[in-house]
Amino acid sequence: MEDPITDIDIEGPDPDKKDIDEVKDKETLELESCMEVLTKLDLDLAYSSEKLVNLHGLSMHLSAQENELEARAMGNNYTSTEFVEKTLVFDLLSGVLESEVRELDSFMVSLQAEIVDAHQKISSCRHLTEPYTMMEEKLHDSEESLKQTQHRISEVKIQSTKLQRTVLAFAHDNWKGNIDESMSNTNGQSNLQIAGQRHILKMLEKSLARELDLEKKLAESRRSEEELRVKLHYTEQVAFHMEETAQVVWGRFLEADNSSVVLKGISHELLGRLQLVQFNLNGTVQRESELKSKYQDCLQELEEKNAVLEKLKSSTAENSAYEAELSALREKVQVLEEKLKESELKLKNANVINHSSQIKLREMENIVESLKESIDVADTRAESAELKVAELNGTNVELTEELNFLKGSVTNTEKKVGVLEKQLREAEIQLQHAKASSEASQEQQNMLYSAIWDMETLIEDLKSKVTKAENKTETSEEHCIILSETNEELTKEISTLRDRIEYLEASLVQAKNAKFESANEINVRTKFMMDMVLQLATERERIQNQLNVLTKENKTFADNFGYTVKNVYNEEEDDHDDKELSSFKTNLSNSSCAKSSLEAVNDSIGKSLEAEEEESLCEDGESDAVSVDDSDGTVSKLQDSRAASARCLNFKYFLVAIFVSLVSVSAMYLINHKPFLFH
Repeated sequence: MEDPITDIDIEGPDPDKKDIDEVKDKETLELESCMEVLTKLDLDLAYSSEKLVNLHGLSMHLSAQENELEARAMGNNYTSTEFVEKTLVFDLLSGVLESEVRELDSFMVSLQAEIVDAHQKISSCRHLTEPYTMMEEKLHDSEESLKQTQHRISEVKIQSTKLQRTVLAFAHDNWKGNIDESMSNTNGQSNLQIAGQRHILKMLEKSLARELDLEKKLAESRRSEEELRVKLHYTEQVAFHMEETAQVVWGRFLEADNSSVVLKGISHELLGRLQLVQFNLNGTVQRESELKSKYQDCLQELEEKNAVLEKLKSSTAENSAYEAELSALREKVQVLEEKLKESELKLKNANVINHSSQIKLREMENIVESLKESIDVADTRAESAELKVAELNGTNVELTEELNFLKGSVTNTEKKVGVLEKQLREAEIQLQHAKASSEASQEQQNMLYSAIWDMETLIEDLKSKVTKAENKTETSEEHCIILSETNEELTKEISTLRDRIEYLEASLVQAKNAKFESANEINVRTKFMMDMVLQLATERERIQNQLNVLTKENKTFADNFGYTVKNVYNEEEDDHDDKELSSFKTNLSNSSCAKSSLEAVNDSIGKSLEAEEEESLCEDGESDAVSVDDSDGTVSKLQDSRAASARCLNFKYFLVAIFVSLVSVSAMYLINHKPFLFH
């Protein structure tokens, strides 16, 4: 027997899944474009802040150079070539500073326009709650940093304008110094002494500036330490949350895997049950075919037995054997009825099993839909995990940028040494304390280096955790792919099961139609048999009426015949008359045979009476002999006619009785089982 599952085509992919995938692709493209805009803004802001730091360092250098030039101007060193070179360099650097500040200002305006465009792009991703809030926070931070840079640019602008003013003032002082050149030669010796003292003061100022720079570096390093600790704490919290979410996602993936295994087991059970149902249905169909064949065999046997009965009509022993066979056939018919009842009960049970299997299939479809929803939730959480991993990567990049910024600030602090030269004149007494503080600062610097090393190790640990999280997300994606494949297999199995159930329903409908057709045929046959029974009943009544008429005619004939015949065949009539009358009363007869026999008897009796009247006139003895002879002839004729009519009537009555009994038995059987067939 072939399995119908192999003959069923497998359905194609669901178009709803394609739409969902297209929507997800669009969302990912929008997120990628928004993230690219945000990263570009962050890079531009970092570039502008770095350039601003460099410009600030240049302005500090120019302010220190301004102080130096002022000191030389106070010393009336206008004519020296070094002073002229320094003034020219100062003028050029101030011009460069002004041009760079203008360029930065225009760049800030373009950045502000880019932030407005980024706001418009991010507003299209409002349906994504978590990424939208994250991008909004980043934009807000970038706006604040842009405001801060603009404020710092305004400060640098003010400082550049001051430097331009000093450039103009130095040009005027240089013109004035050329006028007073003659007077400066007289005061040369005094200036040499002042220059030596000034050199000593500069050395002291440099040492004090170094100490102050070290203190500032310590303070900045402490601040950076605190900031790094806060950022590390934040990153640890983010990593902890990431691990928790990864564990939750992993647990849900395991639940989905277990549920898929359970669904596979249920589907296998349903397949087994469906196969059992199909096997039972095939068995019932075969049994029905066997019962039909047996029923046809019984009909053929009935026909054969009818033929045998027609051949064995003359013997009563064969009639009794036929009755025994009829009882056996009745028992067989009862057995067949019981088998038909059992087959219908089995069909009802099969219908109930099919209904339960359909209910279970609906439950399977609901479970598969819930699995699809859980897989979609897991996909969204995996995407959020990837976004959080990207945030961790961004924080790592920011930490590296801050380390670079600290290194740049160290170089910038070295440039700020010239600003503190004026304060070194008052720090001669504090040199010893400065040495001690310098030693302490060196120790603190060593501590800072060790702290930075620890921070680097922590960053490496965080990177390893991030890689682990990425590996977990990859494994979760693989599990999602496996679950999607299992869901596709389950959908294919469900489609095959549905096709198989439709096939079973079609076979059940065909069986029901066959039953209804057989029931209609049986009803038609029962109607035909009932009509035959009614016709036989009417024929029987007619024959009984004819028998009554014949009995009356026989009585009148016996009364008219007189005593002449009585004396001749009295002895023989005593033996045969009772049997003939009982056969006339109990059996059915043919009217034509009875009438012909009675007419022959009347003719013979009339002729004998006429002969007796003619011969009675001649001789009394001869008349007696003739009357005796005639009576013997008439008696013999009457006996022959009665024997022939009795034989004909007995044969026909026997056939009619057998046919009526068969018709009554079949009619009672069909009438008793008629509601069962129409049920």
